[in-house]
Amino acid sequence: FQHYYITNNLSNRMPEFDDSIGEQWHQDFQGFMHQSRENGQSGLEDEFGAQQEIYTKYAENYDNLIHSDFERYVGFNILANAINENFADKSLRILDFGCGTGLLGQALHNRNFKNIDGSDCNSELLKPAADKGCFKNLYCSRGTTNLPTERVYDIICSSGTFFLSRSHPCTEAFPDLLKLLKRGGTLIILTKKSYLNKDYVDWSIVKEMLRKNIIEEVERVYIPGYRKVFEFEEDRLSMASILHYRVLQ
Repeated sequence: FQHYYITNNLSNRMPEFDDSIGEQWHQDFQGFMHQSRENGQSGLEDEFGAQQEIYTKYAENYDNLIHSDFERYVGFNILANAINENFADKSLRILDFGCGTGLLGQALHNRNFKNIDGSDCNSELLKPAADKGCFKNLYCSRGTTNLPTERVYDIICSSGTFFLSRSHPCTEAFPDLLKLLKRGGTLIILTKKSYLNKDYVDWSIVKEMLRKNIIEEVERVYIPGYRKVFEFEEDRLSMASILHYRVLQ
């Protein structure tokens, strides 16, 4: 990636939304994730369960919330633009890992990628993803448990899922995801730059895979405008990071 991906100004296309729902969402979701990132919850499994309850609670309104002024999240478009500019072959088989309601899959479909699968551990989030009609297959799976067992994908991508909290996917998921990628395939992740240095992210896993030539890092790019800046954040540019790896073995 040789340049930044400028996102669209969303101010003129916010959906109509009940502010009380947005305010409660901010407290429930962003407050919970911030607490997890900074201090952790009672335990990873308990935290995971509470996290999934929040996703389930807001699944029906999730897309509106993400696009609203309470979030202004555009990470899925940033990543879809990056994939579109770097991969001309629209027939590549893609897995959107942690696809949620399918915003990244939809953005890729709108850019003429048509061979897209999605996976998420929350069945309620997968219902709006299915309604979008842009996925060939949708898997309800925590990690790679229910996914294809062979190396069938050219690209595995993920937007806004990795490193979001202690109970979200982290580098520990990389080895299992690589087992689903063809040799020469791509693992490409978009996350918030500030999450990369959290104490629960174990970069030794990636360093070891690089040392053994299992993968190579193609590029790491930082892009402003990941989403709205919240009151508890020091990063006033809301920097996103795209992590791009190629599978060598």
